[in-house]
Amino acid sequence: MDKRKEYFYKDLIIEDEDKDRAARYLKSKGVEKHIIIKDKLSNWIDGGKIEYSMIASMYRYDKRLRLILFKYISYLEERYRAVILDEYRSTPRRIKWIKDLTEKLKDCNWDLNDALERIDFTTLLIQSNSLPPRVRGRCGFPGGKHFRENSIAIRELRNAVMHNKFLLLFRGFETCYIGGVDGGKGTSLKANILNLLTFLPSEVAEKCKKEINEAKNGKESHKGTKWNLPSFVEIQV
Repeated sequence: MDKRKEYFYKDLIIEDEDKDRAARYLKSKGVEKHIIIKDKLSNWIDGGKIEYSMIASMYRYDKRLRLILFKYISYLEERYRAVILDEYRSTPRRIKWIKDLTEKLKDCNWDLNDALERIDFTTLLIQSNSLPPRVRGRCGFPGGKHFRENSIAIRELRNAVMHNKFLLLFRGFETCYIGGVDGGKGTSLKANILNLLTFLPSEVAEKCKKEINEAKNGKESHKGTKWNLPSFVEIQV
């Protein structure tokens, strides 16, 4: 066993039935990521030894959150593309597009569907917000004076999710100006999730909220390491 694995297992409380699972996950998910999670938990739990089940549960919980957020961020991308395509597919030269989309349209011989599928989320968000008011209104953007900052935060949340960042420990989120967090703004994962909810239609936002709040619950049918998620990492929105 190399020194980094030895460091991970030092003072770790692990059940016999979890040892083979832990070895497999160290190989597939990486030793260093497990060490990062263990070290963070050690900082948060005063004087207590860390249980492997805590690390495993935190890893699984983070993945659950990423899958949920992926679904609802993808919903936004599909919605914005649909609004633009439904309005302008037959007349793509009707309005002045932003530069990035104009270039894609030229590359695609003014095939709007093809061009929309080639632009990134940032370009799509900027273009959607630049539509004429009647069309823009169908995108369901939230009101408020901090739309630009909150849009940037959505973009960075999207990038973190799509690039499989470990969200519970990620520190690259942008500032959201949103109720439900101290002072009405924050850079936490919770603040960014609350911000995402404001971009979703109310009925869709409620579904997203329900899934986020239920993600912390263990699944009775799960076979393997017991669910042992520390309460202080749970996201409740």
